[in-house]
Amino acid sequence: MPKSTSNQISIIRDGLFTSRRLTADIADTVPTAQKLVKEHFGRRPLSAVEVVITSPKRIPRLAAMAQGAAAGVPTEVFMEKLLSVTAKPNDLYSLTVIAPKNTIRVLVNAKRLRRRPREIGATLVWAFVEIDQLTRKGALERRIALTRHEMGTHVLSKGKARSLYRVEAEMETEAAKVTGQIVGKVIQQNRKAEAAAREEATAAATAQNTAA
Repeated sequence: MPKSTSNQISIIRDGLFTSRRLTADIADTVPTAQKLVKEHFGRRPLSAVEVVITSPKRIPRLAAMAQGAAAGVPTEVFMEKLLSVTAKPNDLYSLTVIAPKNTIRVLVNAKRLRRRPREIGATLVWAFVEIDQLTRKGALERRIALTRHEMGTHVLSKGKARSLYRVEAEMETEAAKVTGQIVGKVIQQNRKAEAAAREEATAAATAQNTAA
């Protein structure tokens, strides 16, 4: 059963062997990640979001089904095709794809994050940066065109395809940069808070010793 964290975000545990604890940790972290990205860009994308926690083996098929359906590719085609971005699913922390009904779907690699729980926050920040990117003007149309190209229903010229792949690469570079900025800011704030707490504790201990 999907778990809703807001009117627009659903958390879906896909597969019997997907960790319930990891799913709960992700659900708890999603609102903070969304808030941090919203504060960075000064806006919140108006789009329904589904965060699907699944195995790396299922990511390629789920991505093809989501984007194929969103791009209007016939079912018999997208059930046989895979996207180039899922060539190495074990290396992915998450993958953000378009889906039907104006929905954006984040496919989270449960296996990788179960082994690296400290990366949950950064992974979700990255995902929400990608969500922002996909709701910008022209982004949906570009993703649809690239999906149709890769699935062979509307093959683009070499020049047009290179142009779309270049935009995708630029988006990934931006996502990495913005994620680093946001995570770095959070780390700095936490360090300052910890330092302030230590100073307060030291001052309290000193005052207590003096009074004694």
